[in-house]
Amino acid sequence: MDSAGLSRRQMMLAAAGTGGAVLLTHGTAAPAHAAGSHGRTRWIGDWPELLKNAAVEAVPAAVEEARRGRRPFGAVLVDRASGRVLVREGNASEGGDQTAHAEMNVLRSAAARRVPVAGQLLVSTAEPCPMCAGALLWSRVGAIACGTSIARLAAYGVPQIDIPLTALASHSPYPSPALALGLRADLTDPLYRDFDAW
Repeated sequence: MDSAGLSRRQMMLAAAGTGGAVLLTHGTAAPAHAAGSHGRTRWIGDWPELLKNAAVEAVPAAVEEARRGRRPFGAVLVDRASGRVLVREGNASEGGDQTAHAEMNVLRSAAARRVPVAGQLLVSTAEPCPMCAGALLWSRVGAIACGTSIARLAAYGVPQIDIPLTALASHSPYPSPALALGLRADLTDPLYRDFDAW
């Protein structure tokens, strides 16, 4: 396959979107499928239809939180039974606390308001970093759904510690939560495409 003329960023984006396979179309990198379509979500574990629907419906709320801050990451805690959003937060790390990621802020807000986290659904605009993933696993969240993958974030130029959520979940002392990867990335990817501009 001839990759002449492709930038490193184009190659990384194409690889992130296709699991490593890069297709060339008229001299440009193109993903093998439409990135982020709901049909391309990878559902791992037990996802009853009501829980799937709650995850899909919560993505816009997480995106809304992401758009409020300088660092566009958002997360929401959703009641597993009703689908109601219980807590919503964005990234606040520009205030000096580098641990103030959206998922961490959701957990802190839930604790402050005495909202139970164990067994609930956490929906994030991006795959949680190892810090956030560890905190979610320690909190025994029952399901985690995320949009843009760590691989795609890195391809967009967003600094990442490249340890996937699935790898951390496989080492948890607790039962692994249900995982949904790539959920509505068509809504979340645009948050990170212009990372260089922030």
